Amino acid sequence: MAASLDGYIRSFSGDLSWLNDAMSKTEDYGFAATEQRTGAYVMGANTYREVAGMGVGASSVPTYVVTHDETLATPKNTHLFRGDLADLVARLKASLPAEKDICVYGGGQLVTGFIDAGLLDELGVAVIPVILGGGVPFFGSIARWTKLELAECRPYPYGIVLLNYRLSTTS
Repeated sequence: MAASLDGYIRSFSGDLSWLNDAMSKTEDYGFAATEQRTGAYVMGANTYREVAGMGVGASSVPTYVVTHDETLATPKNTHLFRGDLADLVARLKASLPAEKDICVYGGGQLVTGFIDAGLLDELGVAVIPVILGGGVPFFGSIARWTKLELAECRPYPYGIVLLNYRLSTTS
């Protein structure tokens, strides 16, 4: 996921130009490596609506959209899911080869739900060099402390910094 320096994934107006303006057209930002290791995507409905026009969900990698909106239009390899996230993860893990990951791709409420349920092993965030001053926060209210161990910190020429963390829950 990407977030502004002050922790927002979307401005109040919904304008995402701050994100697109920060990205170089010649840089991959790790997307190809992520796609290669991903066996299934899980995303929230709002994120899905934002990225559906970019071809997400139209690939051979199954995509699961967590939503209560049963009328949401989806292509062939995209599935609507309403239920317990732990059940979804267990079902996906059982169906994927061991070398494939489940990639949770936004939004903030969904990521918070995965953290609260102890279902994330790794958290990657691209910090975008902009301060929005408000909007949709990266995280909701987390139920308990979650300790992070830095796995990677990669700066890019236009100021974006990719941070990857391993998660462990503390009581």
